[in-house]
Amino acid sequence: MPVSSFIELSAGDKACLLDLVWLVIDSGLAQGGLTLPEAPESEALLNPAACFVTLHQGGELRGCIGRVDACEPLWLCACENAYGAAFKDRRFAPLRSEERESLTLDISILSPLTPMENQGEAALHSSLRPNIDGLLMDDGHRRALFLPSVWQSLPDPKDFVSALKQKGGWPQDYWRDTITLHRFTTQVIAS
Repeated sequence: MPVSSFIELSAGDKACLLDLVWLVIDSGLAQGGLTLPEAPESEALLNPAACFVTLHQGGELRGCIGRVDACEPLWLCACENAYGAAFKDRRFAPLRSEERESLTLDISILSPLTPMENQGEAALHSSLRPNIDGLLMDDGHRRALFLPSVWQSLPDPKDFVSALKQKGGWPQDYWRDTITLHRFTTQVIAS
């Protein structure tokens, strides 16, 4: 199923989604394992959507897990990704109880992925919209994605693409016409 369009969320929907995500994280800390809350009644949160959940500790990245396919309701995708970001992100040790108080999170709901023509790396640099575009880069065996929020730490398109290639395990001078590119935007709910 393709990635959903942006879902219209009321202030109540956003608050409910944040509450559900925090419940999953708190339950994971208290009991270990993923315990899902009951599905919300909100029609908007029941719509299929793709999202990422990003955790921060003292302003630093503490975990980020997500999906680009809209195969589950938004609330379920966000809850599963929150658990993954807290306890399953291989870059970090599982979240500990003493970290909870200073933890913040963002839920990034993805727009549809828009294919970009691969006209070379220089053309990509000039076509990216800083602080707007997220980028998915795929070359068959390797795949890497940056959310639009990454522009805050990498504001130059060349640095943004270079860091994305590094994240995906490609050499810095790597570029092939087989690379597929997709851009997207996000709607962010922060806590």
